[in-house]
Amino acid sequence: MTGKSPITQRTARHGSHKLCKFDLSDLEWTNMIPECPTYHPSEHEFEHPLVYLQKIAHEASKYGICKIVSPIAASNPAAFVLMKEKKNFKFETNVQPLRLSKWNEKDIITFSMRGRKYTYHDFEVLANKAFFSRFHSSRDLPSSYVEKEFWHEMAQGEKGTVEYGVNVEGSAFSCDPNDRLGTSKWNLKNFSQLPQSLIRLVDREIPGITDPMLYIGMLFSMFAWHVEDHYLYSINYHHSGANKTWYGVPGYAASQFEKTVLQHVYCNKIITKHGEDGAFKFLAQKTTMFPPNVMLQHDVAVYKAVQKPGEFIITFPRAYHAGFSHGFNCGEAVNFANGDWFPLGAAASRRYTHLKMMPLIPYEELLCKEAMLVFKSSRVRSSKNKPEDTTSYQAIMLPFMHLMQSYKTSLLRLNSSRKLHSSSNTTGSQICSLCYRDCYVAYLLCKYCFSHPICLFHDIAPQTCLCGRDYTIFKRNDIFALEEAAKSFQQGKECVDKFSLSSIFSCNINDCIKVPENNPWQREKSVRGTSFLGVASKPKTKVADSTKHSDERNKSTTKHWRNNGLPSVRGAERPGIIYNLRKRKSKLI
Repeated sequence: MTGKSPITQRTARHGSHKLCKFDLSDLEWTNMIPECPTYHPSEHEFEHPLVYLQKIAHEASKYGICKIVSPIAASNPAAFVLMKEKKNFKFETNVQPLRLSKWNEKDIITFSMRGRKYTYHDFEVLANKAFFSRFHSSRDLPSSYVEKEFWHEMAQGEKGTVEYGVNVEGSAFSCDPNDRLGTSKWNLKNFSQLPQSLIRLVDREIPGITDPMLYIGMLFSMFAWHVEDHYLYSINYHHSGANKTWYGVPGYAASQFEKTVLQHVYCNKIITKHGEDGAFKFLAQKTTMFPPNVMLQHDVAVYKAVQKPGEFIITFPRAYHAGFSHGFNCGEAVNFANGDWFPLGAAASRRYTHLKMMPLIPYEELLCKEAMLVFKSSRVRSSKNKPEDTTSYQAIMLPFMHLMQSYKTSLLRLNSSRKLHSSSNTTGSQICSLCYRDCYVAYLLCKYCFSHPICLFHDIAPQTCLCGRDYTIFKRNDIFALEEAAKSFQQGKECVDKFSLSSIFSCNINDCIKVPENNPWQREKSVRGTSFLGVASKPKTKVADSTKHSDERNKSTTKHWRNNGLPSVRGAERPGIIYNLRKRKSKLI
């Protein structure tokens, strides 16, 4: 925050001040947004979080977000945990401008301006002063009134700012063994390690994904429109303080949402420069805030929730969401996923590859590990308890079969098209230096310099590394076991033919499986053949272009490695996957 008081730093409002995109002269639309469902699990239902969430997912995912009221309360409030249990706790804020951007390239709002460091108590004092300065009251106000005031401020404001403690590493769940909520499975510190959680398979710490983060806000602190990284679920617990208003767009409407933002929020220059992917690229920066009445005006489904202390908000895969705080508060969030997520994860992985975005999690590795666990489990179960009729089993089986068929086709093509060095084994993962795809099963790599790995899904890949030596195909030690599992799944494919993946999260499966026509890596009629899913695999590509510019791309990749750690060279061992192990700094929730 800058100056004496946030929110109140506004220039005189002139009648000539206009927003080119949004008309907020009438705020009655705030009463027209329907509420998302609220669930009240019993203490018995509350004992197994992911089981309960899977139970309500079919209904709740239709709204994009839902609210769950905890049947048990924390014994130790967030203030006690962050001031007593965590001594010397401090956090840094981001400064957020209280205005709507006109969304031209000279007027794009950024939320990355650094604020100051605060203790929990000092920020609470500051936030309460700001609230009193704005409303001349210290009492809670009706949520509908605060909502209208927020959008009025955003529409008319020019120089006002607020501060938000975003992506603060840590947790406000108590370590006290007598704290019921802290010892429950809903403690977000333990969420990633639950037996049904896919995140348990990630073997490195990723703040915000494997470990929760805190979000400490004040009046009008906001989290801009965004979808979770890799289309993951998210769970947000409201520890204490003022309410939060959330807006959510269900996953089935995500494409319509992006199209509407592209056409009615961003300016024509952005559309011309970035094309149809422009909306996703800019939304991924998590700095785009606009009123949800834009969705109402263009028939895009949007829902609302007012989150109070003691309540969880769940966001479902590929559900865009945004919101703001009604005053000083403390929340905590983490991502998660179960087996049903894999089709959405596959779609996100393809999109990241197409846009050359660095992945945060190793999707391919998670898929293979979970598929092998399911395969081994299915072999020891009795015939009466086979998992083939479960949604999660089928959601894992289809993407896994598709992946293994793609590798099989690519390996046959590479072996027949040119002379390669003898294959070597690997137990690690790599990031393709051309498209940033994560490779777990196999990849091309120079066994001398161990740099510039390439995935197998480029139809014309360079035979030699930049160091001048030939590439070698590295394959996993257990690739035959993976192939055996894929064959076993294929034999049980009859049950899949009767199964509609579109039932998962009420999502259009074409958005999950269908390859975008403008995707240069995944067009139809690929030489790699047709996949198990009956969908064209990776495309014919002019990787000559990629090779031509590989030097330039690898400079970019090297720069990323310098910021996040170079791959290690350990003799015969293979370098592990290189990821950005931190949530993007602009992420607001």
